[in-house]
Amino acid sequence: MKKSTTYFFIAVVTLGLVAFSNLKSNVNSEFKSSFTETLKNAKAYTLEVAEKMPASDYTFRPHDSVRTFGEQLAHLSMSSSLLNKMFIKGEQVNFDPAEGEKMMKMVGASKDETIKVINESFDEVIATIESMSEEDLQATFIFGFAPNKPELTKEQGFLFIRDHITHHRAQAITYLRMKDHDAPQYRPF
Repeated sequence: MKKSTTYFFIAVVTLGLVAFSNLKSNVNSEFKSSFTETLKNAKAYTLEVAEKMPASDYTFRPHDSVRTFGEQLAHLSMSSSLLNKMFIKGEQVNFDPAEGEKMMKMVGASKDETIKVINESFDEVIATIESMSEEDLQATFIFGFAPNKPELTKEQGFLFIRDHITHHRAQAITYLRMKDHDAPQYRPF
């Protein structure tokens, strides 16, 4: 009887682990699918914001201490690409902050260049997540830009990219309203 109970217990634990493993796999699969859709919607929303501002107002800044409208969108895009390359894909990137600022200012001064960079960066990040397995999403990296340099999963890295996009797009929307231009309708996902 004791042997049967032991086998029964082992079977229950094994089935539980298999079920949990499948549940975790489905959750990750759902993340990849839903987050890809979120990025596609974020791209459309960001492009809509970019289109609403006339080219002549791309250099508008409400205060000397902040980026211009175009620089906000260029920064949003260029940073997404940089974060994707460095942390998600694990590529060696020679990042020079001064050179990055210079490039951001140049791109942000032109509506056409800004829109081009928005398209390229979103397409790059979307292609990256679409190419990843569930195991890839759970791999970790050290987020060197944060003061405490936390270890994050690549899934968390994608969430950081989304939050960063949202932050700078919201600033750009505020600039649109300050210049009395219609802002696009809010899209949550």
